Amino acid sequence: MKKIILSTLTMITIGSTTLLTANDTGIYLGLGYANTNINLTADGLSDEIKEILDESTNSVMILAGYDINSYFGVESRYYINNSSIAFDYYLGNLPLEYKAESLTFYAKPQYNMGIMTIYGLAGVAYNDYTADTILGGSNSEALFSWGAGAKFNVTQSLGLFLDYTDLGESASLINTDLSSWNLGVSYKF
Repeated sequence: MKKIILSTLTMITIGSTTLLTANDTGIYLGLGYANTNINLTADGLSDEIKEILDESTNSVMILAGYDINSYFGVESRYYINNSSIAFDYYLGNLPLEYKAESLTFYAKPQYNMGIMTIYGLAGVAYNDYTADTILGGSNSEALFSWGAGAKFNVTQSLGLFLDYTDLGESASLINTDLSSWNLGVSYKF
């Protein structure tokens, strides 16, 4: 009787673990919310002004990726700002409204622990900066980008993820450091 109970419990455990383990390979799509921190600096600014120029904006993030195997994948993300930042401080009597959008391409090392997958991101971010002043100005730049996070495997196809990405530091227009906390859902086909 003990052998039957032990065998039954073992089969249930293996079966439930299989249901919660993500697929090893495949294409996936995702959608998420990103709280993007835009830290603007310029030489010679006081700490008080630097603090004013450190703001967050809300973004929508769309992602697509391919898991080559259970240890490595590739992923691309697009951050769409649904708001821009307008600063109350006037730089040289010019009002400043600032917006940045990003397109990223990552190599994605990962480790699947059954119910959860942890991963890193390393690649490039193409950032499009727009600083609206009386003078205007915009620029695009390719910068090194990295990140790390975890995905909770709800089913073999459905996952919930939380991660952090550093989208690079630019010296164009105004020194800009972009980083983002991301929360979303992904679905593997």
